Amino acid sequence: MVRDLVVATKGTRKKELLGLLDRFSTRIDLLSDEQKMFVRLFLDAQNFRSIATMAGVNEATIARRLKKIADRISSNNFITAMSQNSSITGEKMEILKDYFVNALPIARIAKDRNLSCYRVRKIIKTVVSC
Repeated sequence: MVRDLVVATKGTRKKELLGLLDRFSTRIDLLSDEQKMFVRLFLDAQNFRSIATMAGVNEATIARRLKKIADRISSNNFITAMSQNSSITGEKMEILKDYFVNALPIARIAKDRNLSCYRVRKIIKTVVSC
C-alpha cells in the first residue's frame, strides 16, 4: 500500500498532495525544521502561488519540492531510517537520517562523514533491501 502511495505522488494534483500530507501528518513532525515549516505553510495556504510569491520562485518549484517531501514521508525507508532498529549502529542510523529524512545527497553525506560515496551507498542499500 505504501509503495502505491509513493508511485501515486509522481503525477499528483494539489488536492491529492494535501490528502497525502494530511494522512502522514505525524511523520511531518520528524522532518527538519525548515521542511516542517514549508509543509505546514502549504497545508495552511493550500496554494502554490502564494508560497512561490513569498519565496520568489516558480510555482512548479514549490510543487516539486512538496512532492519530493511527500514521497519521502510516505516511504517505508523513512520509517526505517527513523526507527531504532538494534541492528543499525549509531553512525549508520545518522547516515540513513541524512539520506532519507534530510534528503542530503550521497556525496555530501560522504564528505561530511569522511567516508567514500561507495561506503555510504552500500549502507543505504543494506537498509533498502531489508
